[in-house]
Amino acid sequence: MKLWSKRSGIHFIIVLFCCMLSACSLFPAEEEVLAPPLIEPEEITYRTAEAKIGYIEDSIVRTAYFIPVVDKDHFFTNRSGRLKVIHVKIGDAVKAGDLIAELLTDDIEKEIEYQKIVVDSQIKAYDYTEQKSAIEIKAAESNLADLEKKHAEMLENAGAHTRNDIENIEKEIRNQIIYLDKLKLDYSNQLEIKKNELMLAELKLTQLEEELGQCRLYASVDGIVTYALKINEGDIVDVYKTIVTVSDPKVLHLEYKGNSSGDFKIGMKVQVTVDKKTYSGEVVLTAASVPFEEMEKYKETVHIKMEELPEGVKMGDRADIKLIRDFSENAVIIPKNALKTYLGKDVVYILEDGIRIERFVQRGVQSISDVEITEGLEAGEQVIID
Repeated sequence: MKLWSKRSGIHFIIVLFCCMLSACSLFPAEEEVLAPPLIEPEEITYRTAEAKIGYIEDSIVRTAYFIPVVDKDHFFTNRSGRLKVIHVKIGDAVKAGDLIAELLTDDIEKEIEYQKIVVDSQIKAYDYTEQKSAIEIKAAESNLADLEKKHAEMLENAGAHTRNDIENIEKEIRNQIIYLDKLKLDYSNQLEIKKNELMLAELKLTQLEEELGQCRLYASVDGIVTYALKINEGDIVDVYKTIVTVSDPKVLHLEYKGNSSGDFKIGMKVQVTVDKKTYSGEVVLTAASVPFEEMEKYKETVHIKMEELPEGVKMGDRADIKLIRDFSENAVIIPKNALKTYLGKDVVYILEDGIRIERFVQRGVQSISDVEITEGLEAGEQVIID
């Protein structure tokens, strides 16, 4: 019994060992680990530009328009009133003497019509008195002449007349002379009074007509209407309030309005291009050059006077103006995007034998696309753009 047990235990161990060996054969064999392949680094390439010698300018190009500069403001100077009508509008051509605006004048016109009647009556009264005086004086002079003739005849035939008859005719002659002198004096005074009354009536009529004229505004010069007050009929118009502005279309300047107006200074030269032709101009007005009370009117405004006005140009035409703020000749120039900033300083990166090298530089004139380098870079060197 003991012998069988030992044999059985040995047999069990052998079977178990065999099972273990067969189980191990079920797992895959472990593969050998290979070393990673070596990767060569990609070569770095740069886009570069050559620093060149040339001309560079800092300039701006803007659009300006031709405007008249000889303006004549028209306004009522002697009286205010209610507006009747403005006869012109912007763009109208007017001649000196043309009626351009009126105030309401119904009351004055009625007074003028009445006063014309008064003047006419005074003229007729004067003419009547003058004619009447002439008739009566002529009649009195004729009576005097008859008396004097009768007196002379009596003296020639003195024997046929008494002394008393002669004295009586002489007395009549003296009385007639006195009457004639008095008649002349009376009519002279009457005519003087009538004349003065007529003068006063005519003077008042003239005054009323002047008042009427003061209610009518006439163009003082030939030109184009460039401003007309926006106002309704019946609105009050004060004295010295500009109603209409008339401008001379033959005298034109260029006007620019915009944010760049501060770059322009009095006396600066400006290039002007009209229909692809270039002309010269000079800055003659800026907001800083006008009186304080007109600064708001000319805010962001520049006026340019041209040395030669292009043929055929007219008010409202446009032109390109070019202001050169700074320039440099024989400058070392690089593209603007090659200039970098590092720690508040200007830097360029140059390429030497394939190596990127940092270089601190000083900048000069800048254009839209390029920049001048005044220190730290030589012409011919390659600068890295990106």
